[in-house]
Amino acid sequence: MPPRPRPSAARTLAAATALVPALAAAQHGLSAAAADAYDPAVPTPRAVLGYDLGDRFTPHHLLTRYVERVAAASPRVRVDTLGHTAEGREVLLVAVTSEPRAARLAEARGPVFDRLGHSVHGNEASGVEAGLAMLYQLAAGRDAETRAILDSAVVLLDPSQNPDGHERHAQDVARARGAFGVPSAPAALAQQGAWPGARGSHYYFDLNRDWFIQSHPETRARVAGFLSWMPHVAVDVHEMGSNSSYFFAPPMEPVNRNVPADVRKWWDVFAAANAAAFDRAGWAYFRREGYDEFYPGYGVSWPILTGATGMTFEQASSGAGAIRRTDGATMTLREAARHHYAAEWATTLAAARRAAVRVRDYAAARAKSEAKRS
Repeated sequence: MPPRPRPSAARTLAAATALVPALAAAQHGLSAAAADAYDPAVPTPRAVLGYDLGDRFTPHHLLTRYVERVAAASPRVRVDTLGHTAEGREVLLVAVTSEPRAARLAEARGPVFDRLGHSVHGNEASGVEAGLAMLYQLAAGRDAETRAILDSAVVLLDPSQNPDGHERHAQDVARARGAFGVPSAPAALAQQGAWPGARGSHYYFDLNRDWFIQSHPETRARVAGFLSWMPHVAVDVHEMGSNSSYFFAPPMEPVNRNVPADVRKWWDVFAAANAAAFDRAGWAYFRREGYDEFYPGYGVSWPILTGATGMTFEQASSGAGAIRRTDGATMTLREAARHHYAAEWATTLAAARRAAVRVRDYAAARAKSEAKRS
């Protein structure tokens, strides 16, 4: 058999060039912006983690490594360690805003402050991946929407609200992975996790019930950080059963009578922005069902009572990263994280575009509350 002819340099270059659009559109794996829309000095998730967001669950040591690398590369980013978990992991808060404001962040006045909290339940882990995507987009993005957010907002990212539980989940899944990846059968060992599960903290406590009592170190650190910033918007991202779709506020009744009236108005504002984003993508969602706003110790309920527009987001779980649903479809980690990213982006952009009004309403509600107390 004669030797196969070697491809010419031109053909090789053409083949490589054909791949560039696909690669350039995956800067953080959860959106389709081109590579030239990002600051090349800011490392992509793949450059630090070794994989694209959504490929696997990010363990805590890689999460902190990525946050630190981005903060070192971007003048938009500041990182604070608020405290440590029972197992010694960092409770981080990452502030991202425009370069001029970031340089004098302690004096920042006027912008809207948005807090985005991720995965307070350790096995509801797609939120962590969405948070890392938000960090990269805000730190490196050069597009008009990113600039609009940075110019009108300070975005406060809590990338992992339950580092000990999330690490337990990430390691459970890593140990259960096979040569062919994650088994998607709902009954597979990878989908169950080690008893008693990764939902809670080191003490197996549900940190989403602790904002009122503040009995755990993660919550005390987080509340101290919250009070130092007093955000106008507070989002808490969760997961629910794999056979569901996506939930965002407004919540169902009953609603606590102490929820400020303007919060109800802003629930509808943000719901419209989220619904528009999901409608464009053709994704299912629901509101006013399944999740109430009554107990004051939830991760959005306590912030609401300070005047923030608090909202719970719930995404159908991907289980161990890929799980077969009863309708025959497979919910993947990348899909789950993409939905959270889209909702967080729509919310943050809506807050930035209405920053002056949101800050005004917040100030009015606070003044009214103080007048009642005096």
